[in-house]
Amino acid sequence: MLFFSWKRVLRLLAVLSLFIAIGWVYFDPGFEQVLTVLGAVAAFVTSFFVEDTPIGTAKLPVEVTLYEADCGNEGVDLANQRLRVSAAFGAYFTSLLERGNGYVPLSGQIDCPTRKGQEGLPPIQRIFWHLQNPKGPRVFILAADGGMGKSTLASKIVRCLYEQEAVDMILGDSAKSAHIDPVSGQLLTYAPGYETISAFYHRICTQLGVPYENDELALSDIRRRLVNRRAVIVVDNLETVVRDEQLLSTLLQITNRDIRAIVTTRQVIGISALGNQHLLVRLNPLQNPKVVTEFLQWHIEQHQHTHPDLAGLKNDILDKKKIAWLVEKSGGVPLLIQLLVSDIARSSWEQIRQLPTLFGAELLDFLYDARWQELKTLGQTGLLARELLMWLKQAQYSARKITARQLTEWAKGKGQETELNKALTLLHERFLIMNSDPQKGNYAIFPSLSEFLQKRAKMF
Repeated sequence: MLFFSWKRVLRLLAVLSLFIAIGWVYFDPGFEQVLTVLGAVAAFVTSFFVEDTPIGTAKLPVEVTLYEADCGNEGVDLANQRLRVSAAFGAYFTSLLERGNGYVPLSGQIDCPTRKGQEGLPPIQRIFWHLQNPKGPRVFILAADGGMGKSTLASKIVRCLYEQEAVDMILGDSAKSAHIDPVSGQLLTYAPGYETISAFYHRICTQLGVPYENDELALSDIRRRLVNRRAVIVVDNLETVVRDEQLLSTLLQITNRDIRAIVTTRQVIGISALGNQHLLVRLNPLQNPKVVTEFLQWHIEQHQHTHPDLAGLKNDILDKKKIAWLVEKSGGVPLLIQLLVSDIARSSWEQIRQLPTLFGAELLDFLYDARWQELKTLGQTGLLARELLMWLKQAQYSARKITARQLTEWAKGKGQETELNKALTLLHERFLIMNSDPQKGNYAIFPSLSEFLQKRAKMF
């Protein structure tokens, strides 16, 4: 119990008043003095019903929610909704939409400014508050370094809006996409999807089923087609776009009270056109040991079926010293934390301590490269895993779901069907490849891994 509280102070004052009143009656009896005693007794009794609030602290606002905390946790069944969802997202973002339990709320991670009327709202609820406010921002920018979970948060928001029937159409594209030969399905180039504003207009026109002639007509056609629709436009990985500030301006011309845009980017440097119609949300690294432990418990629960050794770390992640080292080494980046824990489960804490002093993107590239080189030493299965990873990278941007059947057919074509499961296990343990459908398969890999593989494609 707190020593300094209003209840204790009021009780002390009531007791002092009672003693003074009794003394007054004793030395100078009278009716007025008796009333004073009775008043002091009443104050003493009342002190028992005063809330025990610490002195010097304001009462915190009651936390309120607009949507349930688990809103958007269930994957969206796109089997009968493909026309409503752009296939141009590629396998990664589409798999995030279809994947259930892919997001875990972590205290302190989302840095969303608090505006008037949002007192008591958790950060993610502030985002929902703006999305449902007709006069709220129209373009939402989620900014953070690679591996921080921008796309995961964006998919959570989109799934929740879809679940609540707040939107009936999901448009957009990954700004970091590949150009695919429509006949062969082969990857031609790997470059920003929106090299020009015209390319963005062309992509949205294609998704809405309207012909593209020029930018001016495209803007008019897009706005006309979206009349009376409730849509969300997602632009993933804006940082690769040339003239990205102009794209943000273009989004403002398309969006309105019923059409909102969600943009993810690794940087906002050089973007100066942010105003009241934009909401900038940043993602912070994980620093609090309790939060990191909570995140790792979720990670183990999600991945132990494909990486059984993770289960052996359930007691280790309760060790504050080990968690502190993990935070220091990873910089609190969720993806790096997961990759390091994956290595620890396969080896030991001591072996991982020998890693060089690298941070952020440099550490991520080092970990990917170490895993890539390790596969080369694991015989035929490791070499097959290398080929499979390259194939997944290419298939990721073919706008088709990557199923278990496709993997089997690919392995059959190489005469390696019996080694496929072993190769998949190597990739699950080392690269955290995702499969959002355990029954039929729905595979995807992180965009950062795609970038790494693209850099080494010529070397393979």
